Amino acid sequence: MAFALDIVHATICPDHSLCVETVLVSLERSSNLPGGFQVRHRTLGIYQGSAIELAFWYPSSGMPEYGLCRFATKEKAESYRTYLCSPACPEPLDEKDLTIEPYDLAAHEELINNHPLHSAWETPI
Repeated sequence: MAFALDIVHATICPDHSLCVETVLVSLERSSNLPGGFQVRHRTLGIYQGSAIELAFWYPSSGMPEYGLCRFATKEKAESYRTYLCSPACPEPLDEKDLTIEPYDLAAHEELINNHPLHSAWETPI
């Protein structure tokens, strides 16, 4: 697996607080499927995933080799947008800057094909 993403499902709890559920998903398995949705930030770009509580965006993160993050349903993408704008997020964003759009599989494939990940054996020291 190339990149483990923390996919967060955010909902409102019965006491009106934010309930957050984190699920690990492999980028390779879900991002290579057609359909789905992606989250775009007005200036940062398209959401790629997160690691160590940092969100990565293409092109601003400078890591095209990881491709784009695909959400299976619009509800899951909207749930993640809610999380990204909530106090539970380490760096909350402004909801006006985030949009949900159809997943661009062709763009994802172009990124990973033009910027392949090297294995640890191929990386020069």
